[in-house]
Amino acid sequence: MLRLFAFNLMVLSASLVATALGAGDDSEKAAPVTAKAAFERLKTLKGDWIHQGEGCDPTGEKEPGYDRVEYKLTGAGSALVEVSGPGTKMEMVSVYHLDGEDLVMVHYCPAQNQPRMKLDRAASKPDRLVFAFDGGSNCDPAKGGYICGLTLTFKADSKVDADWEFTPNGTQKEHTAFELTRAEK
Repeated sequence: MLRLFAFNLMVLSASLVATALGAGDDSEKAAPVTAKAAFERLKTLKGDWIHQGEGCDPTGEKEPGYDRVEYKLTGAGSALVEVSGPGTKMEMVSVYHLDGEDLVMVHYCPAQNQPRMKLDRAASKPDRLVFAFDGGSNCDPAKGGYICGLTLTFKADSKVDADWEFTPNGTQKEHTAFELTRAEK
């Protein structure tokens, strides 16, 4: 009987210690995504995609090719180049690469500016990468808008949601969201 009491006391003590240390606590936040892991996830986009939604051509002209997005690796795999609307007058290029402990992106926009964004590791998850504005060239809200954020949500191997955040005046934020589907070969 004394052994059973001691055993139960030991189990109870172990349970209390585990609870105090957070074992089994689902509310505990996962560790932030690393830049390297996020970049590896981005590399899986390599290839051709079609987007559905508002997309890349705010003029509404729907120029042939406006709905295409191409991803390719360059620099011996050190940079991922995204080309939205390749060959159209609204073509945009974004380049993702590691910079020390950070994953950064520069967006070359038809608005004639080049906003820089950095992965927000605390807000990101392995299947949801959040990029936040981190400066840029020609990004003067008094002279036009610029891209100020991007969230990529990987839904499956062949589908990704892209939510581009735009500020037309430095304070207000608008969203352009679309779904990317891997183009069939």
